[in-house]
Amino acid sequence: MPPRLPPLDEKTLLRLRGLMRNLHAQDARAVPLGDLMSVAGQLSPEVGLTIDLEASRELGHPMVVLRVPPTAQSDERLLRLSRREREIVALIAEGLANKQIAQRLHLALATVKDHVHRILEKTGLANRAAVAAVYRSAHPAI
Repeated sequence: MPPRLPPLDEKTLLRLRGLMRNLHAQDARAVPLGDLMSVAGQLSPEVGLTIDLEASRELGHPMVVLRVPPTAQSDERLLRLSRREREIVALIAEGLANKQIAQRLHLALATVKDHVHRILEKTGLANRAAVAAVYRSAHPAI
């Protein structure tokens, strides 16, 4: 399962807001490239920052896009789960039954059933299908 990306810290967000405020106040050709590169350099490598200067022609100001890859942890309901529970969620999303999950993880069937029960309680989801759907929405390739 991919690691959870660190959130942008307040200092980086403040710099990004200031940069955008400057871009809105100035002509788009006067982009402070050094500031932009500095902010982009502070982001996690998995996060992408795009500033579309051409959007100024249509929108009247540049457009900023912050790209964060989807993860199972991007859904708040799955944030509450332990590492093992997230591992089981991924296997549920693959379509494995409890017995198959137990075999794959070398666990007792009762242990897997307990994990599934806790996953449903922690997430508030109604059933395994809902758990799989939430996981798949964050992992469209599955």
